[in-house]
Amino acid sequence: MSLALTEPLALHTDADDEIERRQLDAHVRGQYQVVRELGRGGMGVVFLARDLALHRTVAIKVLRHEFVDSDEHRERFRREARFAARLAHPGIVPVYTFGESPELVYIVMQYVNGMSLAERIRSSGRLAPAEAARLLRDLAETLAYAHGEGMIHCDLKAENVLIERRTGRAYLTDFGVARLRGASGDDCEGLQAFGTPHYMSPEQAVGEPDLDGRSDIYSLGVLGYLMLAGRLPFEGTNFTALAAQHVVQAPAPLAELAPDAPASLASAVERCLAKERADRWPRAEDLREALAEESRRPRWPWNAGARLGPWGWAKVVAGLAAAAVLFGR
Repeated sequence: MSLALTEPLALHTDADDEIERRQLDAHVRGQYQVVRELGRGGMGVVFLARDLALHRTVAIKVLRHEFVDSDEHRERFRREARFAARLAHPGIVPVYTFGESPELVYIVMQYVNGMSLAERIRSSGRLAPAEAARLLRDLAETLAYAHGEGMIHCDLKAENVLIERRTGRAYLTDFGVARLRGASGDDCEGLQAFGTPHYMSPEQAVGEPDLDGRSDIYSLGVLGYLMLAGRLPFEGTNFTALAAQHVVQAPAPLAELAPDAPASLASAVERCLAKERADRWPRAEDLREALAEESRRPRWPWNAGARLGPWGWAKVVAGLAAAAVLFGR
């Protein structure tokens, strides 16, 4: 759904697709000027708009008209607004206000001028290891904050990560299926099935109810794998096939798919993807610290530390010693 906060992939022009804009125009006229459609997801349409009183650009996410009569979809929109509004962090897209009528449900939020991670990979392929590591650090820091507030996102995916064009900062959005640790009643009602199959942790895929932050860490590992390899760790045509792979199958090693990635970075991502929760990073903060340490390590131009092999360093040292003797004469 986050693609709706970014520049569009393609705009719809059918007359039926103008319903949301006409309803939004009628409802917010005088407060917001709707400029254009930014994009569409499975459940929402997002428009670029101008806040007339505060003279700022905003994004307005509208529930698609075919779902307006669905209590379940309305509640997911409410949850997204409510949960995002209770979190205040530079890596979370802030919500300004929420509106609802019999014909319309919408969320007004910050406009992020950039693209989703999904668009970035579709347009340019896999990311350079340094860029992937930086985005993973941003997201791990954001998750550490959210988990500290008792919030589990439950739907990390490339479409829900926005990359700001000017700064390159990663933003996390769409808390529509987020969960509160230890919550009951309204906070968990109707959430027996949720998330996106390609990114689900093994425990999420089999429907375990006691999820914790390590489920998000697994999904972050899927994102890291996608950034470095340019492909997801698992592919399938249906939920059952994907769930089975998440539970029992090991992905192809990143050393094969991303040979330019430092071994320590690949190892950090692959630890996120451990089948057992206890084998993953215990906290998002631990992952962030490991990635920060990784970024401070000196790099040989040819990535020697990852690729020289057991005798490589001996050859390098011998060569340097021979050069010193030669040039010291």
